[in-house]
Amino acid sequence: MKRFYTIFVSLVILILLSGLALAFLMVPRGEEVATTTTTTTKKEEVNKEPRKINVFNQNKDPINVLMIGLDSSKVTYEVDENSKRADTLMLLTIDPKKNKAHIISIPRDTYYKLKGYDNYKINAGYSRGGLKLQISSVEDFMDCKIDHYIVVEYDAVKEFVDAIGGVEIYTPEYSYNDPSTIPPLEINFHEGVHNLNGEDAVKYLRIRKYYEDQDIGRIHAQQGFIMKVFEKLKNPSTIFKLPKLVSIANRYVKTDFSYGQLSYLAYYAMSLEKDDIEFNTLQGQRKVLNNIDYYKVDKDYARGVLKEFLNREENEENLTEEELEKKKENEKARSQLNFESQ
Repeated sequence: MKRFYTIFVSLVILILLSGLALAFLMVPRGEEVATTTTTTTKKEEVNKEPRKINVFNQNKDPINVLMIGLDSSKVTYEVDENSKRADTLMLLTIDPKKNKAHIISIPRDTYYKLKGYDNYKINAGYSRGGLKLQISSVEDFMDCKIDHYIVVEYDAVKEFVDAIGGVEIYTPEYSYNDPSTIPPLEINFHEGVHNLNGEDAVKYLRIRKYYEDQDIGRIHAQQGFIMKVFEKLKNPSTIFKLPKLVSIANRYVKTDFSYGQLSYLAYYAMSLEKDDIEFNTLQGQRKVLNNIDYYKVDKDYARGVLKEFLNREENEENLTEEELEKKKENEKARSQLNFESQ
């Protein structure tokens, strides 16, 4: 029974957290991360049945979890151990009353003035001030309180995908070669549905120039990848692969959730279905300042995306797909008007 709890608790890391954070927006110019983060859960706690600790308060208020993907790849143009930029930022909001999870992808190049630093990209918070500055930057930008965090290193992607037997996903016809990276980067995909192994999954997640809107297109591919992983992890056959997944989580995942909280979330995660998880990508416009590309996102619009989910009435849950799509188009149009007025 103790072994079962050890495996089951790790499911929450992999399904609800890692499964949502592993698909990073990888780029060849990413810096190398010299250190490896691990879960804050103590090893001695793994061998005893944990007491489940409710992560929600008595009022069942929603909680916000900042998920950060770090690039620890050796694929880089130069080695800079002092630069650890978050390659992916996702804000996960869990509403226990609605039994829904909402993930907002924050483009890494989003224009944001870091407090105390001459830097204007929101993902630079991690490299300039560590986890604390990254969290406070997202809190300020989104006007919310971050209750917990989860940090996953890039190295986990390859091992994770291999451990679950690959991920079946559609890939476009795409070829890309960059001999200047260390090691040289080579991507060759044929159009069609393929069961990608770990190495190919990483390459798939690096595809950017294929998409017309590049980073935004890659975020959408990332979200699709996440759902494929989520579906596969919910398959009963996954239990036979859990010991290896536990090892991966322990080596590459860092979180401030206690072991008891993870145990509780594991059971909660099992209640979620695919339709209970909603994705949003912050829309914006490309801006060039001092020869540097930025992604300008209107703050009021970004905060509105989160508030809309939190304040959504139950009758809105019954909107048709066409009505929901129209609503998203209207929100995007309003955000564009805000950009042009700035």
